[in-house]
Amino acid sequence: MRTLRRVVWVWALASCAASLPAFAEIGTIDEVPAATLLLPYFEVDLANPDGPNTLFSINNASAGAALAHVTLWTDESIPTLDFDVYLTGYDVQTINLRDVFDGNLPRTADALSDPGDAISPKGSLSADINFAGSTGPCAQPYPVGGALNATLIDHIRKSHTGRLSALYGGCSGANYGDNVARGYVTVDLVVSCNLSFPSDAGYFTTLADNHNILWGDFFLITPGAGQAMGHPLVHIEACSTPSVGNGAGFCPFSFAAGAYTFYGRYNSVAGQDQREPLAAEFFTRFVDGGPFAGGTDLIVWRDSKTRPVGGNGTHSCSTNPSWFPLNQDKVIAFDEQENTVQLCFQGDNVSPPTGGGQTCFPLETQRIHLAGGNAIGVDPALPFGFGWLWLDLAHALAMGDPYPTDAQGWVIALMSSSRIGKPQGGTGTYGIAINALRGRCAGCQKR
Repeated sequence: MRTLRRVVWVWALASCAASLPAFAEIGTIDEVPAATLLLPYFEVDLANPDGPNTLFSINNASAGAALAHVTLWTDESIPTLDFDVYLTGYDVQTINLRDVFDGNLPRTADALSDPGDAISPKGSLSADINFAGSTGPCAQPYPVGGALNATLIDHIRKSHTGRLSALYGGCSGANYGDNVARGYVTVDLVVSCNLSFPSDAGYFTTLADNHNILWGDFFLITPGAGQAMGHPLVHIEACSTPSVGNGAGFCPFSFAAGAYTFYGRYNSVAGQDQREPLAAEFFTRFVDGGPFAGGTDLIVWRDSKTRPVGGNGTHSCSTNPSWFPLNQDKVIAFDEQENTVQLCFQGDNVSPPTGGGQTCFPLETQRIHLAGGNAIGVDPALPFGFGWLWLDLAHALAMGDPYPTDAQGWVIALMSSSRIGKPQGGTGTYGIAINALRGRCAGCQKR
């Protein structure tokens, strides 16, 4: 009887604990509502509608209406396009990036712009309000007209495939030669409609909102091959009010000047964005064989710690950015018997490397197949079929680096029965996407 009472008591205690609300911890990247969302990598085959494509969602965890600001960045971290998405309370908006590159943006509208509630209908538990900026870019459903003109369509298509953009007057991405648009996306909670990039001066002092209410996910799909993988977006919380509950997380401090925050490189590392930094060190499994004959790809998002300068930050199409290629501190592979081999560049820990060698993840975002055959960077030349990787993506700028031992990154492992986007006989393949385990946080000790 005593044992039974003890079991019942433990069960009741566990049930009570499970019913308590979960609080996020600032500085620990976890999948909770946040003020900024990161889609770390996307790809869209511009020539083949059945080829690789990327979809993602923006969700509002609050009953109050919200405004999300979407920015597309190239794989060299040059912003190319931004637009607003209005969300009623508890709303969800799915965005198909193929539609965006075809010039069709999602159309949403607040109460003032949509008095008939036909564009952004609200539920019985949801708020629907008028947002600031109604006399400017918010005067019509967001974005205005819901479509891009021919100049902007040409601009984003060329910018994200590494070709000359007439609008920017240069190149701003890597050219793989396959007409697949690549890059990443950020989504920020904002207080008013705007046509600004997060890299613009004043964005985080006048436009950004620090409430943690956004969440979402993304899908990499190849319809013609019957392939799809899904994963949560990276949820980046904001912190600005000491000792006050802030949205989904508890905020015991504010990021001060000198803190290495997520957007810190765009505001002189002044802590203005108040977004928690990402990690620099990662641990992930890899497989190549058995049910996962397609092997393992790594999505690797990186921070060059530089801010584009000179116009839009573009460069001559015959050259590369000054920081290219990004180096790393170490990449070590372990097999299942704990044998090790060092991969990628091993030498001067600066970018660009001065001693030559292997830079496996040279861009600010990329997808690298561990078995080789990559069009960018040096193949990792992984000698094992099964095991795990230790990646330390810290790197140092050649001059003026405020954090020479740190850098932000994000790593997702994609394991498939057939190469994603490259079917090997038949359709209906399967795969999984797993976040790499994070090690030390870039700049967390400086918060």
